[in-house]
Amino acid sequence: MSTHTARRAGATAGHDRDRGTEPGRTEFRRAMGLLPTGVAVVTVGSGEQTEAVTVGSVVSVSLDPALVLVSLGSTGRLVEAIDRAGGFAVNVLTTEQSDLSACFASHDRPHGRGAEERLGGVAGASGHVLLRDAVLSMECRTEHRYPGGDHVLFLGRVDELHTAEAAGSPLVHHRGAYTTLKDPC
Repeated sequence: MSTHTARRAGATAGHDRDRGTEPGRTEFRRAMGLLPTGVAVVTVGSGEQTEAVTVGSVVSVSLDPALVLVSLGSTGRLVEAIDRAGGFAVNVLTTEQSDLSACFASHDRPHGRGAEERLGGVAGASGHVLLRDAVLSMECRTEHRYPGGDHVLFLGRVDELHTAEAAGSPLVHHRGAYTTLKDPC
């Protein structure tokens, strides 16, 4: 049986921080890296208007109505694009799409037609790029927008749902690296 030592956020071996002290940005990022997350590319628009970014923060919020939450950096191009478009698409990547994840996680990621071509997708009914081989793509209409520290949280109503018939394994990010799910059988 393994044991864990409980520590307050920010406590270091042998030294506890004063009560109420928040963890630093680097410490919190490292701690959250312990939580495995699925990897998705959020897209807005198509053609010259295409914007896309990699995210690891997609949450299923409600089944009725179908709602998802995505978290985006507040200074990124996508926030303004979603505000203008009134919606977005979420494309859950497969293990074979880790190159797309890396590309759209970079600060100098492509946009416009370059992004659309790199994604290799097609515009869905909502007008947002959908990746052909994604495990799952969801076309969403913005229901609400919330401030969240240095991020903006978008609550989207899922209007269209697309699943790949022969989907590969979902891409997972854990401890700063890509990994895969183990088959339980």
